[in-house]
Amino acid sequence: MFRLSKMVLNIFRLLAILVSAGLLAFWGLFWPAPDQVLDVSQQTLASLLDLRNRTKYVEIPGSIYNGMRPESRRVIAEAQLNSLIDRLRDGLPSRPSKKFVLSEFAKTMEDFESIDTEDREQLLRYLEEIMHTLGIENSDGLLSRWMYGPLLGPLAERLHRKP
Repeated sequence: MFRLSKMVLNIFRLLAILVSAGLLAFWGLFWPAPDQVLDVSQQTLASLLDLRNRTKYVEIPGSIYNGMRPESRRVIAEAQLNSLIDRLRDGLPSRPSKKFVLSEFAKTMEDFESIDTEDREQLLRYLEEIMHTLGIENSDGLLSRWMYGPLLGPLAERLHRKP
């Protein structure tokens, strides 16, 4: 009798630990991150314009990325990213916030139709470049959730943030 009650108690303890860990893992999904006010200068807007004027989704020498194919898909993806940059350049002077930027990122990621992982990673590189230009340290998990899904995204975000 004593062994059975001890075993049941240990099972309840294990369940309590697993439920607590699960709640902590998803806490960030339910608790909104604080907004960040961005310093938007003429230099910042010029850097965004430089990115806009570059040809995107083309082969990067010295890497495994060989560009988006077919060309018609590359042109569409480039136009989507250029549209994002235009929306940011137009909206940031009046709404210089991280939440504004991330909401615009979400619109672009929703429209992005490539099934190729390398193309998706390339979009994330462009978004991270924009974040760096604007002084945004992290995406509060938005990029990881888009790339890896709602379950693996938060885990990937934590692993990425470790020093």
